[in-house]
Amino acid sequence: MSKEDHKLRQRIRYRHVEKIYKDLEELGYHDNDPLKVTDLITLDQWHYFGTEPVDAAMKLLDIREGARVLDVGAGIGGPSRYLAHKSKCHVTASELLPDNHRVGQDLTSRCGMTGSVKHVCGDIITTELGDQEFDHVMSIQAIYYVEDKPRLFRQLYDSLKPGGTICFEEFCRLKDVENSDEQAALDFFLLCVNTMPTHGDYRQLLEDAGFQVTVHDISDTYSEYTHGRWENWDQQRDKYVRLYGEDMVDGWLKFIVTAKKLCNEFGLVGGGRFVARKV
Repeated sequence: MSKEDHKLRQRIRYRHVEKIYKDLEELGYHDNDPLKVTDLITLDQWHYFGTEPVDAAMKLLDIREGARVLDVGAGIGGPSRYLAHKSKCHVTASELLPDNHRVGQDLTSRCGMTGSVKHVCGDIITTELGDQEFDHVMSIQAIYYVEDKPRLFRQLYDSLKPGGTICFEEFCRLKDVENSDEQAALDFFLLCVNTMPTHGDYRQLLEDAGFQVTVHDISDTYSEYTHGRWENWDQQRDKYVRLYGEDMVDGWLKFIVTAKKLCNEFGLVGGGRFVARKV
């Protein structure tokens, strides 16, 4: 798949990036109003479990004031802003998709956080990260979009200072695909990549890049989350249609139902939290 096809297929999933502004309107904000980061945090964590994965990364990596952190696949910048706000570190928010990057820059500026969060747009594989530039790397449900994971982890290894650390949370395949229904669901979920690594695959990829690795299997929490999210969207569909429109809601419901099946009925997909240190 070409880089442009890869980017296009990702953009299909995130074509509703402007929905954050609808959410802000519900809180009483208008165009270009300054934003309270504490309000925005409740809306801009576009991954599972809100701020919990960022809190986990802060604790596991011992991220302190003044540290330099790279956020891979930063989206609209929610985790980056929360991390910088809570730990007083400096975050480089790297994002592939221009629309996500544009909205992220706008929100960071309106929060008055341009001094602590720097947004960078481009393919993380080819982005110039610098040599031994960062103390830590964080990523939440974004690395699975990267086709060339061996190259990515080598790039991240080189970008870290000696003893630097990485923490990322990711979807993981729990077993081999057993039938056409499972394969179809996995293909739809992956969208822009061809495979989903297992927990063991990710460990090996990180070790091959030179890291010391600890793996946390959090699959049970993914099963609970995907089921609860499906119930919420199914029960409140009318509310979400009013806010975002039927096209957006139907598209996301299809994705939400698929994730529930993969993590529950099929038992094919779970979650992993990976902590690694440069040695």
